[in-house]
Amino acid sequence: MRCFYLPEVEFRCGSVVALPIELKRHLQTVLRLQPGAEIQLFNGCGQVARSVLKENSRVEFLEIVDYPAPPCSLILIQGLPKGDKLELILQKGTEVGVNEFCLLPMARSVSQLKSSRKEKRLERWQKIIQEAARQCRQYHLPTLTLESSFNTVLSTVDADLKLLLWEDSAEPLATVLPQTVPQRVAVVVGPEGGITAQEAAAASAAGYRPVSLGPRILRTETAGLAIMTILQYLYGDLAAGQHG
Repeated sequence: MRCFYLPEVEFRCGSVVALPIELKRHLQTVLRLQPGAEIQLFNGCGQVARSVLKENSRVEFLEIVDYPAPPCSLILIQGLPKGDKLELILQKGTEVGVNEFCLLPMARSVSQLKSSRKEKRLERWQKIIQEAARQCRQYHLPTLTLESSFNTVLSTVDADLKLLLWEDSAEPLATVLPQTVPQRVAVVVGPEGGITAQEAAAASAAGYRPVSLGPRILRTETAGLAIMTILQYLYGDLAAGQHG
């Protein structure tokens, strides 16, 4: 059954709501779905509604299922890379189960986000996340924030396990991972040029453990996805099977 994102609407069995214009156009013009067709709708907060299309661009909720939040929330703190790479990170990160994306310029970021383009870029990035969540059925929509400085992130992001992917670290990832499931894991990944020694020192002072993923130097768009997949397998739902 096709699945679509429908935010800011109360999901209640038997209720009938009007579809937003963009979704209506997609269902009618692109997919050519007719009244009586059944679809799934999710609100990004874990609720999924089996629904039926009605006349006049409305939909009726037939059955509501609540999916619990993941036991371990994964936070990717990503130094801004070039545009195409960031879009890949957001899309694939959503697919592997990242719950929060925190973007920021770092010392070696090639890309710098101009204030005049901030809102438009954020809107595009949000849509990439929404579409990826729809496609992969991540019913809890990941959040996206854009911070101005590394120090702000270090002082505000809350997690009981904090990791810093750094090519100069001699500590393997496996040595710092706890046996019990942490509630929140934050991982810092640098931009194309990597993380400076000063940034690594600041992160360490804030409780982040510098770790290595092995002998190979991974690109910024690969490193975050690699460690998030490992964490999702160990602490999340990657090995738990399909949605019910």
